[in-house]
Amino acid sequence: MKKENMKFEDKIKLLEKTIQELESGEVDLEDSIKKYTEAMKLVQSCDKQLKEIEEQVSKIVTEDGKEEDFSIEREDSTLD
Repeated sequence: MKKENMKFEDKIKLLEKTIQELESGEVDLEDSIKKYTEAMKLVQSCDKQLKEIEEQVSKIVTEDGKEEDFSIEREDSTLD
């Protein structure tokens, strides 16, 4: 399965595994560079996916079926 088509959770697991391998110190320099490069690609992919999900979640469908940005208005409160 291509990394682009992986589920977010699977990408995170692979990223964690790669980090553990790099931190172990048992990977030679050439493999370390390859693993680091792959890890950075995973980070970028996860970041992109999170931003897309955030955009989807921040939308709300109104009663007439239109999408609008969802925001919660909060009153600032201060403790006296």
